[in-house]
Amino acid sequence: MVSIDKIRINDAKRLRTAGLMSGSLSSIEAEIRTFIDFPQMNVVLVSCDDQLVSMVKIHLLDRKRCRAHLDLVIMPDLDSATYIDIIDNVVYYCLVTQAYHKLTVTISSRNSFLEKPCIDCGFIQESVLVDEIENEGHYEDAGLFRILSADYLNYNACFIPFETGVAVVTGGNYFIDGIRLYRYGAELEPGFVLNVARQLHFADDKGCLRPDGGDTYVMGDEELDILPEELSRAYSQITDYFAKNSSGFDLNLKYRFGTEFQMSVWKAISEIKYGNTRSYEDIALDISGGDLSKAKNLTRAVGNACSDNPFMLVIPCHRVIGKDGKLAGFSAGVEVQDFLLTLEAFTYVTSIV
Repeated sequence: MVSIDKIRINDAKRLRTAGLMSGSLSSIEAEIRTFIDFPQMNVVLVSCDDQLVSMVKIHLLDRKRCRAHLDLVIMPDLDSATYIDIIDNVVYYCLVTQAYHKLTVTISSRNSFLEKPCIDCGFIQESVLVDEIENEGHYEDAGLFRILSADYLNYNACFIPFETGVAVVTGGNYFIDGIRLYRYGAELEPGFVLNVARQLHFADDKGCLRPDGGDTYVMGDEELDILPEELSRAYSQITDYFAKNSSGFDLNLKYRFGTEFQMSVWKAISEIKYGNTRSYEDIALDISGGDLSKAKNLTRAVGNACSDNPFMLVIPCHRVIGKDGKLAGFSAGVEVQDFLLTLEAFTYVTSIV
């Protein structure tokens, strides 16, 4: 298991023992203080199964924290799978957690063993830096490798248009960790998804999803080939759903959050069949074990859990409506909810006929 933590003063001994820094403890501690105090650098430590294996200096190249250069200090003589695991976790930390858009790393004869692991994670060579590295009294060239948000091979986002908006899905090779629905023109929150949308020209200069112009959200073969395996499966299944060719999903979901109560609500919602609806009160009654008094007090909490639904469509909160039959409270908007229910009702009826 790989973990990433910000460097601390009391990491000096571990760094020296691992051979990632040298000198006296006091000199290492002093250098760590300069890392912590320098605003244009973020230094993290990478551990594999609690063993410290790497120190990464993340140099911030602009004030907007858009670009960062990685200085990878990694223990030698590790196996190739471990190198890939380390770099992949560093890339995820930088692109997804910290929301940098572009990462670069310099590869020379000193760290040539990192070239293949970097390429396996999606880095490509951008240029050759002439006389970039001083090595034993002479200068040598080095390769500058880069990766952008939408080029990340092991985790990414895809955008699937429908009549009134866009489904945004995030995930990797083995899981999906988010499905959100947005109306056209909706503003995306700053972060990884917005960075990918901007790179693919799906978002305007204000960070809002562009109106659908027929081919606005078409992803070419090159973009689709980059998608991680499970994310690619999600893209195909959701595309089929909007095309009325499928009524269900078979995806591996990874919950990033969820209380016991929220999980119970999402489980109950997941049991609502395609083409059917239930009320918030019905869901509250289900999870309260049929206790009418308790269910009445839970109705608002059920609505809040619907709003926090991390997997829209798969957990079909659009099928949950008001007791009076009116549409209300759907986080993507009533217009989107109406479209989904109409799509399912039409398909449900015509498939029976």
